[in-house]
Amino acid sequence: MGHYPVMREDVLKYLNIKEGGVYVDATCGHGGHSLCILEKERNIILYGLDKDIDAIKDVTNKLSGFKNFRPIHSGYEKLDSVLKQEGIETVDGILMDLGFSSNQIEDAKRGFSFQLEGPLDMRYDRNSCLTAGEIINRWNRNDLVYLFEKYGEIKKARRFVSALIERRKKKEFRTTTELSDFIVKYFRYRGKIHPATKFFMALRMAVNDEVETIKMGLNKAVDALKSGGRLVVISFHSIEDRIVKHFFRGNEQLTVLTKKPVTAGKEELLKNPESRSAKMRVCEKL
Repeated sequence: MGHYPVMREDVLKYLNIKEGGVYVDATCGHGGHSLCILEKERNIILYGLDKDIDAIKDVTNKLSGFKNFRPIHSGYEKLDSVLKQEGIETVDGILMDLGFSSNQIEDAKRGFSFQLEGPLDMRYDRNSCLTAGEIINRWNRNDLVYLFEKYGEIKKARRFVSALIERRKKKEFRTTTELSDFIVKYFRYRGKIHPATKFFMALRMAVNDEVETIKMGLNKAVDALKSGGRLVVISFHSIEDRIVKHFFRGNEQLTVLTKKPVTAGKEELLKNPESRSAKMRVCEKL
C-alpha cells in the first residue's frame, strides 16, 4: 500500500532474486516494490501489472530509467494471457501485494475513502461497469446483507440494510460522505476505527470481485512459475489471508515456506504504520 513499499526487505529475501531471472510484480501500483526489485538486481526482467491505468502511466514514467521493466495494464487474473503475449513460458518469481494504493484513497474522484467526498465508485479498472453506487442503490436486501456479513464481517447488518433501503427510496446515495454519515447513525466507533471502514471494504471487494479474482490470480501464478519459482503474497485483512493460506496448503505443487504469516517488524511499524495489518505468505513450486 502507499508510497512506502510494505515489508520491503522480506519481499527481497523471499523472492530470492537471481541474476538473469524473469519476475512479475503482479500489483505494481506506483512502483514501490518494483523499484526495490530492480535496484536489488539489474540483470533481470521485471513485468509490472496493474489494472489501474493511472498507476501504469505513473510507474511507466517513474521507472523509465530501467529498460528491463515492462509495465502492462492488466490484472493478475489475466497473467497467463499477458505472459503468452510477451512470449514468456515460465517465470522465476511473482509478488502479489493485495493492498490498494494510498494514491487511490487520496483521490476523492475514485470514491474509495469515506473521509473524502466523492462519487460512490471504487473501481480499480474504470472500464468495468459495476460501482459502489450501483450496489448501494440497486442491490436487493438479501444480497446486501450477505455482502456486509461475509465481506465486511459486520454483525446486525440486516437491521442496517433495512434502514438503508428505506432511505434510498426517498433519495439515492450519491457520495461517499453521504453513505459514511448514514453508517455513523447506526454504528459506534470501536476505538479509533471509523464505523464505515468495514462497509467500504466490503463494497470495494464486491465492486472489484476481489475474492474470485484473488483465487484466479493465485492459480494463474502457480501455473506461471517454473520449478523452484516462488510466489510471495501480502494480504491486509483476514478474508484475503484465509484465501491465500488455504490455497497454499491445498496445492500439491507447492511447498509452503512460511508456516505462519510474516508480519512487519517494530522498525517498519514506526516508519510505515500502514504495515501493521500486512501478512506475508510465501510458497515455492516443486
